[in-house]
Amino acid sequence: MSQTDATESGGAEDGPTSEEFLPRRDSAAAATGWGLLAIALWSTTIACSRSVAEQVGVFTGAATVYLAAGMLGCGVLMGRRRLGSVLRHAGGRYLFGCGSLMVAYTVLLYAAVGFAQTRAQVITVTVANYLWPSLTLLFAVPILGWRARPLALAIGTLLGVTGVALAVGADSLTTDTAVSWTAHGNSTLPALLAAVAWGLYSNLSRRWGGPQAENAMPVFLLASGLVLVLMRALRAEHSVWTARVAGEVAYLALFPTLLAYVCWDTAARRGNLSLVAALSYLIPLLSVLVSSVYLDLPVRPQQWLASVLVVTAAVLCKSSVRTGQGGQGSQNS
Repeated sequence: MSQTDATESGGAEDGPTSEEFLPRRDSAAAATGWGLLAIALWSTTIACSRSVAEQVGVFTGAATVYLAAGMLGCGVLMGRRRLGSVLRHAGGRYLFGCGSLMVAYTVLLYAAVGFAQTRAQVITVTVANYLWPSLTLLFAVPILGWRARPLALAIGTLLGVTGVALAVGADSLTTDTAVSWTAHGNSTLPALLAAVAWGLYSNLSRRWGGPQAENAMPVFLLASGLVLVLMRALRAEHSVWTARVAGEVAYLALFPTLLAYVCWDTAARRGNLSLVAALSYLIPLLSVLVSSVYLDLPVRPQQWLASVLVVTAAVLCKSSVRTGQGGQGSQNS
């Protein structure tokens, strides 16, 4: 999910917009409501993804979700005869560079969630993945030429890293040390790399794609699905399909994976940006809460504190950065 890009993006554009998917509303309050819905949907992604991975396999579930979302999104654009326009106007660097980062983010995040040895480690994965708001702002300084207060930015980044370290430490309390670090190498490390990939995507999509950045998301979703299909073919997985897992896959494909991006785009263009952007920093806490309830997980006090530190880090980094007026004033978070 990318909040910075959408928050800073401009108004009208030639390619397909969120109006291609959602009914048009002139009310700013209604558009803000779509943004709040996106936040709520994104907070359910990790918990639901873990449940799917446990039942059908890491790459089987992810491939099904992203293929369905990508085919649906591209199908809507094709039905409106706008897909060709998206591809023509996107530009090679944006289409292939940012597309590759989106694929990397998807594979790394689903690997982190699916390969976590226990459900309890999913909380640590959640905390690690939601370093991306802070990293997005950190990368905006060299990539987009934004100005920053170095001390505040450094403190914010350090707080985020401390939050991840605290979450890892809390998880290690109940596990053999050697086993724990191996497990974190298979789950927490991919989650951190996913956060880096999304932070880079968020900035480079604005630099290379400008106002067209959001428009190619259905294409990126489809590309991610195809790569996941290849990875599934290379790895044997045991799948048990039930009505529940089918419902979870359908939910992930339609809502957090496709609709949430469209809802956020609507809010970015016509809603109260300051409100939805501020509330988006609560996603780590909401995601931990949803994971705790949906996966029936007790959350340790250290893990709640880790989540708060990551949220605080994002807010502090945001307050330390000012959008540059020259160069690449145009991004995606």
